[in-house]
Amino acid sequence: MATYEEVANKFGITLDQAHTLYHAMANTWDRISGDWVDCFEGGEGEALKIYGSWSAMVAEATIDAGRISMHNPGTDLDWVTKLPDNSWRQDTLDMAEAVWNARG
Repeated sequence: MATYEEVANKFGITLDQAHTLYHAMANTWDRISGDWVDCFEGGEGEALKIYGSWSAMVAEATIDAGRISMHNPGTDLDWVTKLPDNSWRQDTLDMAEAVWNARG
């Protein structure tokens, strides 16, 4: 399992950004997880089967449709989806999954 520093280096973000992303995802997931899982007829088991992993599910649920920004007002999260040149980050969900799984 990668560390936050390794994830930050891999995705070209700072260590502080990796921590900020984790906490914003955790806050968002805490607020939406019940409703998210309820969308699946088979509940959590079906959701996990569809996404393949807990981290993939959390990344999709928190990042998609701007949910992470909506549930973390006042936190600069533009860099999560956009690169410094203002182009779209192509690996946003991969980065979010890696941050969710990171340790230490």
